[in-house]
Amino acid sequence: MNYKPHPGYESLWKVKMDFEPVDQDKPVENAPIIRELMMNFKAPEGIEILDFKVPGKNGAPEVPVRVYRNKDEKKVPMVLNIHGGGFVSGDLDNDNIRASKIAKHVGCTVVSVGYRLAPQAVFPAQLEDALAALEYAITHADSLGINPEKIGVFGTSAGGCISAGLCLYLRDHGGPKISAQVLNFPALDYLATSTSALQFYDDAPLVQGDGLSNVWKLYLGGFKGEIPSYYAVPALARDLSELPPTCMIVNEYDPLRDEGIDYARRLMSFAVPTELYSLPRVPHGFDLISAPLTDWIREAIYRTFKREFGML
Repeated sequence: MNYKPHPGYESLWKVKMDFEPVDQDKPVENAPIIRELMMNFKAPEGIEILDFKVPGKNGAPEVPVRVYRNKDEKKVPMVLNIHGGGFVSGDLDNDNIRASKIAKHVGCTVVSVGYRLAPQAVFPAQLEDALAALEYAITHADSLGINPEKIGVFGTSAGGCISAGLCLYLRDHGGPKISAQVLNFPALDYLATSTSALQFYDDAPLVQGDGLSNVWKLYLGGFKGEIPSYYAVPALARDLSELPPTCMIVNEYDPLRDEGIDYARRLMSFAVPTELYSLPRVPHGFDLISAPLTDWIREAIYRTFKREFGML
């Protein structure tokens, strides 16, 4: 395909992310250039960062969390952040930039979840870890300076899948109520048969369609002739009513583009307030690059949370 990169993102065109485990007992490592972009981080002025672990659910191991908060502020909204990495890679460092900027520019506390990775841990381990972090934050709202009545969820790529599944689970199980979910180029459908998945099957920067089925197989613990839970594969949910107001971000050169668009359209059909941003000439993971388009979409994210938190 003849790509024309959006100005500022040309460096991503030589990057391919590998989601195939070399060792089934070790997590997949991020590509060096991706890791370098993630680690090029300095906390914004006034933001403090705390690392600790919270109890896992149902006897699971403790869950690492990283809290980003504005110093000396109390009773502020909270955003639960869930990183990407194809379910098989990534850690709390993935989203230092994204999470710290949300905390700074929204004026909230961000709790980032270091969930267990496939194939060592399969669904529902990731959902349970996200629930453990959310429940801990709500239980300890006073000490964390959080307003438990104003909670948002932000998820990127595979983290967008876990975020969407979490919101479905919370809706079905009586809360807590989520004020807004922001799904940042999420993975939502394990079929990988959309137009964009086929269009970018073996030729796209960072992520290609030919690797999607394998990461879903690792995440789900294999394909066993059964339909997975829609908490694992949100596109399978037939009823999207009563979900939180949603901001959906998709990218032109991304195999996940059309499943995000489809999910947004279905949310609209169930009268869920929904914003849909389709960003031109950028691939999956584009927002690791500091450039005007990244700044523009981040402003949209901040505005979504502020609006739904009643801060505009």
